[in-house]
Amino acid sequence: MQQFQCGHEECGSQFTAANKDDLMAQVAQHLKDAHNVDNPTQTLMGYLESTCVTVKP
Repeated sequence: MQQFQCGHEECGSQFTAANKDDLMAQVAQHLKDAHNVDNPTQTLMGYLESTCVTVKP
């Protein structure tokens, strides 16, 4: 199980998914819906994965 917790100080959204691909698809949609980032770059997605994603047993 993978978990994402948004790092934006005013957001606090959290998502979980069984695998990384599903989780990052949720993150990309969250960026569009909540933060007006229509086309997140690979750099941004990689940064978010390394700083905001944890693996839960």
